[in-house]
Amino acid sequence: MFIVDSQVHIWGADTPQRPWPKGRAVKVNRIVLVPPSWEGDRNDLALETARLHPDKFAVMGRLNLADPASKALVTDWKKQPGMLGMRFTFHNEHNRHFLTDGSADWLWPAAEKAGMPLMVLVPGALDHLDRIAGKHPGLKLVIDHVGLDIRQKAPKVFEDLPAVCALAKHPNVAVKASGMPSLSTQEYPFRDLHDG
Repeated sequence: MFIVDSQVHIWGADTPQRPWPKGRAVKVNRIVLVPPSWEGDRNDLALETARLHPDKFAVMGRLNLADPASKALVTDWKKQPGMLGMRFTFHNEHNRHFLTDGSADWLWPAAEKAGMPLMVLVPGALDHLDRIAGKHPGLKLVIDHVGLDIRQKAPKVFEDLPAVCALAKHPNVAVKASGMPSLSTQEYPFRDLHDG
């Protein structure tokens, strides 16, 4: 079986030697690097890692939706060595407005036309993603962290699962099981997540 870890954050304080031995131990073949939101819209460290290790790493990069110059970057975005697509966080009051006020409406058709997959963190706003996925059937959307609020804990966090499951009607929507251990109130093997 070929395994891809679909979301790993790295930042300057870590080194390429630090997280990788554990991945090798569990036979992870490839890693998709996702620059963390708390570092802003920078991709340099992730892209450099992908450049140095192209057979191991690829990047879902960050794009500043508030910058009008970002619109011109979509067409050639994947021409950056190691770049697979884009990742956006709409999980708080600072970014949620991009889903509701029309300021990011240019992104969905542009990414669809460019064949650009988008990873999105959208807890509590899956209805907006449902609308976008339906309007842009050629746009590949990947929902981060099972579409759940990773600040919540089991079992309460699972109250939002029906909204996630409702998106199964869209063949262009996928869901990542990233961040699952953070939903647990228990130690490994996180038994409170097994029946959620």
